[in-house]
Amino acid sequence: MKLPIEVREQFRKYGRKGGHARASRISSGDKKRIARQAATTRWIRARFGAPRFVDLGLPGGGTVDAGLADLAAGRSSVESLLVSLAEPRLRREGVPIGSVEANPEQRLLEMLERTEGDLAHARYGAYLRRMVSFADACRLTRIPRRA
Repeated sequence: MKLPIEVREQFRKYGRKGGHARASRISSGDKKRIARQAATTRWIRARFGAPRFVDLGLPGGGTVDAGLADLAAGRSSVESLLVSLAEPRLRREGVPIGSVEANPEQRLLEMLERTEGDLAHARYGAYLRRMVSFADACRLTRIPRRA
């Protein structure tokens, strides 16, 4: 396999131990986050044909990508709460989800009330419709598993 020029230049610059030197400077929590994100990317590529959902052009793909990244990093955001809320349906459609947040519905409504005010319920409904559209599109784009 022929490596791209950028990769070959990195090898010339840092040598074989470049990755080990970088890894020794990263905290264990960051290593776990990076490993989770890499595993998720590999799974999405194998199951759907692209490394990220936004690359597939699915409705709400960017939201799900951001939510999966936030869950892997342990951050609480609107996107991570949406993915946690839609977790059963997303798992059924083949989306790789690790640990989810507790009580996502209540926390999402509270977060939206702080940011959106009187429009929180309307925004909540729009987010749920986006997740349903995403899950429906996932079902149609999933690559069949080989036996």
